[in-house]
Amino acid sequence: MGLSGYISYAIGIALLTWTAYILGLVIYRLYFHPLAKLPGPKYAAISRWHEYYHDVVRKGQFTFAIQEYHRKYGPIVRIVPDEIHIQDSQFYDTLYTKAGRVDKYDWMANRFNSDQSVFAAPAADIHAIRRKALNPFFSRQRILNLEGVIRSKVDLLVKHIDDYRKTARPFSLSRGFMALAGDVIMQYCFSLSYDHLNSEDFKTTFHEPFMAASISGHLSLQFPIVPKILFALPESWLEKTEPLFGLIFQLQSDMRAQIEALLRGADSDTKQETEKSIPNVFQELIRDPDLPASEKRLRRLQDEAQLVIGAGITTVGWALSVGAFHIINQPNIYTRLRQELEEAIPDPDQEIHWTDLEKLPYLTGCIKEAIRLSYPVASRNPRLAAKPLVYKDWVIPARTPVSMTIVDVNNDEDIFPRHEVFNPERWIDPPKTKDGSSLDRYWVNFQKGSRSCLGVNLAWAELYLTYASVFRKFRFELFETDQSDVELAHDFALPSPKLDSKGVRVRCTERA
Repeated sequence: MGLSGYISYAIGIALLTWTAYILGLVIYRLYFHPLAKLPGPKYAAISRWHEYYHDVVRKGQFTFAIQEYHRKYGPIVRIVPDEIHIQDSQFYDTLYTKAGRVDKYDWMANRFNSDQSVFAAPAADIHAIRRKALNPFFSRQRILNLEGVIRSKVDLLVKHIDDYRKTARPFSLSRGFMALAGDVIMQYCFSLSYDHLNSEDFKTTFHEPFMAASISGHLSLQFPIVPKILFALPESWLEKTEPLFGLIFQLQSDMRAQIEALLRGADSDTKQETEKSIPNVFQELIRDPDLPASEKRLRRLQDEAQLVIGAGITTVGWALSVGAFHIINQPNIYTRLRQELEEAIPDPDQEIHWTDLEKLPYLTGCIKEAIRLSYPVASRNPRLAAKPLVYKDWVIPARTPVSMTIVDVNNDEDIFPRHEVFNPERWIDPPKTKDGSSLDRYWVNFQKGSRSCLGVNLAWAELYLTYASVFRKFRFELFETDQSDVELAHDFALPSPKLDSKGVRVRCTERA
């Protein structure tokens, strides 16, 4: 046998071995895997290629495919070889608050290439260390102390809206909200202002680059090597491929410079305007004597900052946009909201306070509906429990990734009848489900348990102060905008409407 014969023989053996391995893996996953008896499509038990198809090829559609599986197979479904998804709002508390110590599914932890952040930490003990360090900065009292900063940014947004009113020129209200959220979170985290609220037509925000990163996250999940390769390339190359990455690189560069300066114990020297009187989250975090030195490394803090800032911009800005559309689109809702605001704020230019606004029931209902219909996180959220879980007649083995989706709870007709309708009254006097349970039990938008949303108090403060100022002072009419501009159409972890949406565009027609 010549050399070519040996090569052919070796290739044949390799192919045969590979075929036998694949066949054995398929048989194991179908018949001998611990999840083999669970309902679900056979192809989902075999591989993840269907997930790749729905999320990468079809652009964020796996969440909707899972809903189809539930319609066919019932409330518990094996959606990939090693993960179960449950669609039952009654089970949410069991999985996220009563299951005890739960880890995050490490396979899904690094979709944003920020694997050292509190969000991405798979192990509960590591997450607890990082979360404990951040919690004080987002407590209710700390956000109350930040209220003056939020108000100043809202006042700037109001000023620009009034400028649009004077010219009757249409503008993107949603871009204004994204600029507002970005300026607030950057000021709080780094005493750094990009002044996005003053950019022409709110042209510059971090929403688009964070959405671009979110969209690419589906590919990163399936092929984790891809982001590592991409971000090892020169930034100029990537910017030519995706111009929006330029803003992300600028943000990363600025954060890196800020953190390096703070680590050196010096004030950062940047071109942006700083306000030293504003509490600086990362300055105080670095000075925290209880935080281990391993948690204060440059790369880890940069990952932390990127996730905190991204979440602070996209979730708040999108919730403001969704709610604003529905309030403007339904005159009866706007009229009732305006009446409540006029009674509570007789002088539209008086200083308003978050604690006073929380007492307004209809405003609160509008905000809760805005959050509910904006689905802060559109993707499923897997957890790994240390002990077996029981769901009806099924015993789920310990350490099995089990997920549920906020979208499913918010769309549950037994809890939120006509779930697609923006109805602030469902949260008033007192909110109940049809079986008499408290509706607040199913308030899962900021998630529950030890991994619930870190920035919940900041989000509430921004929503109350922004809606109260904007809708007390102005009337709007929609401009070339319809419900498809705020409906969930793609799940990129962050919710997305149709990809060609231009946002919530309006004309300001009146000032109080």
